[in-house]
Amino acid sequence: MRAYSFTQPRSVAEAVAHGGAGTAFLAGGTTLVDLMKLNVMTPDQVVDINRLPLHGITLDRDGLHIAALERMSDVAADRTVRRDYPMIAQALQLSASGQLRNMASIGGNLLQRTRCGYFRDVTTACNKREPGSGCSALAGINRIHAILGTSDDCVATHPSDLAVALVALETVVHLATAQGARTVPLDAFYTLPGTTPHVENVLRPGELITGISVPRSPWAAHSSI
Repeated sequence: MRAYSFTQPRSVAEAVAHGGAGTAFLAGGTTLVDLMKLNVMTPDQVVDINRLPLHGITLDRDGLHIAALERMSDVAADRTVRRDYPMIAQALQLSASGQLRNMASIGGNLLQRTRCGYFRDVTTACNKREPGSGCSALAGINRIHAILGTSDDCVATHPSDLAVALVALETVVHLATAQGARTVPLDAFYTLPGTTPHVENVLRPGELITGISVPRSPWAAHSSI
């Protein structure tokens, strides 16, 4: 693991002020820490956001609001989520293991990196990890890789079960930067690989997910995976 600086801000404004190219935000750490150990991700600065006031699960006339630092297990067990948005609870319960669900945050879940073995092996070619190096999966072991939404540069899949359910429910993502806040529909948040598979979403350098909102829907309470 390479040397990096480490900060623990206490406000969203302070956190995004530290953001930028070469910065990684740390929540549950279930993806970031593993990839740093493998030298797949090598940030110059890690910003621990666990002290930020990004907690809470609320329901109002506009829909369900989940703050970014809520843990997956807590959201899956929430009575409001289970009653009014059962598909979200089911997607979370099917994700990872109990230990990981207790650690991983909702924001972090949406930003997971692919489980492609070639992406995680720095001795192999991977356009997602090192743009322009090639894609070892194209002619390699790729039975669990993507069929749709691929390109000649990448056939990796996104690992989030939750993201699929949230897209179906027309979820929006709330983002914060030093320049202000913005909201992006989740189905427009992710990008197809094309010729730039290393660009996985529309996050700008230093931008932070602060929460998600799921609108009310007459069928959401009857949704299921």
